[in-house]
Amino acid sequence: MQSKSREKVSVTPGHEKKIKRKEEIVELLEFYSGLLTKKELGVLDLYVQPDCSGAEVARNLRISRQAVHDHIRRSLGRMRRCESKLQLIANYKKNVVMFRKIMSKLDQCCEQSNNTEGEQSLGELKKLFEKLINRNSHDL
Repeated sequence: MQSKSREKVSVTPGHEKKIKRKEEIVELLEFYSGLLTKKELGVLDLYVQPDCSGAEVARNLRISRQAVHDHIRRSLGRMRRCESKLQLIANYKKNVVMFRKIMSKLDQCCEQSNNTEGEQSLGELKKLFEKLINRNSHDL
């Protein structure tokens, strides 16, 4: 019986670009999906699935590949324009970074605290920030 060796799968630049585009679409959908029609949302939901191409989306929805491309282009353009004006994603990412820095400082304070009351207050504050981070940073 022969053993099969594992081959390293190399990602081509074109494939990497598609992956990044799908990741961007997923991120934009989290914030701006309400701006899209049901049809556009349906197209994008299928398109962002791993190993799902535009041709497969077209086949599943019984529309042309050009229609899939048009829906993606229009939807992505609309969501990008909104993000450029509102900066919801950019501000969200900055807030998550800030929350994580605060959590790190709280951890340091809890470790260095000698006072039981102070330690308890810091612990409660830490729990509140953990709730805030978990509520707001599910995928970042």
